[in-house]
Formats: sequence, structure tokens, C-alpha cells
Amino acid sequence: MKKIALLMFLAIGFYSCNNDDLGTRLNYSIAEITGAELPESFDSGEIYNIDVHYELVNACHNFVSFNFNEFEDPESESTYVIEVAAITSYDANIVECTQEGELSGMSTIQNISFNNMNYSTYRFKFLTGYGENEDEQFLIIEVPMQEVEN
Repeated sequence: MKKIALLMFLAIGFYSCNNDDLGTRLNYSIAEITGAELPESFDSGEIYNIDVHYELVNACHNFVSFNFNEFEDPESESTYVIEVAAITSYDANIVECTQEGELSGMSTIQNISFNNMNYSTYRFKFLTGYGENEDEQFLIIEVPMQEVEN
């Protein structure tokens, strides 16, 4: 009886390790940012929404969120750099995408405020893709801070 129980246990264990039915397995990718709508200048303490336009790889991809990398420009202490990438997800089990749908999209970066008066310029670098040597390509838009009137 113990042998049968052991064999049943092993059979269930091997069956549960079967990879035929993985279900949805999400992977992530980068969408090409094609444009952004920014004001001509920023006012300290004001709140802004920035519309970002992107192009999906195919209709099987879905926009997820934005990824940010922020730092002070190493060549200019008065410039703050914000790199923006559009993140998408897709089912890694789908070998060939046959879905049809809109590939162009727009999402909004909401409620951004610029209160640090140490910077006179904010440089937005929107990731548009990668070059031949896998180097990042950016759409660069610089927005100055409005001078505070006393």
C-alpha cells in the first residue's frame, strides 16, 4: 500500500511540473515614444500633466507605465535631466501576433511639480528606440523654469 501511495505521490508531482499549460506569462518591452506635449516653460509650484505619444511594437503589446531615470546634468549644474521610457507588456507564450488593433497610443504623466529652484532648465529625454550599436536614441525637449517675479 505504501508503494502505491508513493507512486501516486510521484505521479502527481511529475504531472504538476508539466509545462504544457503555462498560462499567460508576461514579458516587458519598450515602446517607441514618438512625441510629447510640454509647456514652453515651468512655473515653480504649478502642477503639470504631460501627454506622451508612443507606438506599440504590435497589437499584442499593451501599455503598462512609464519608467523614469532622473539626474543632474553632469555638464551643467543648472540642468536637471529626466529620461522617460514607455513600458509595454505582452504574453511571452504567443509566438506570432495575429491580433489587430491601434498601434499608436497616448498616455499622460500626471501631477508633476517643479519646486527645486536650483535648476533653470529641465531636459526631458524620451526614449525613441535603439541605434545600430544598441545605443539609446532620444527625443530631447528642454523646458526652462520661469523666472520668479518678486
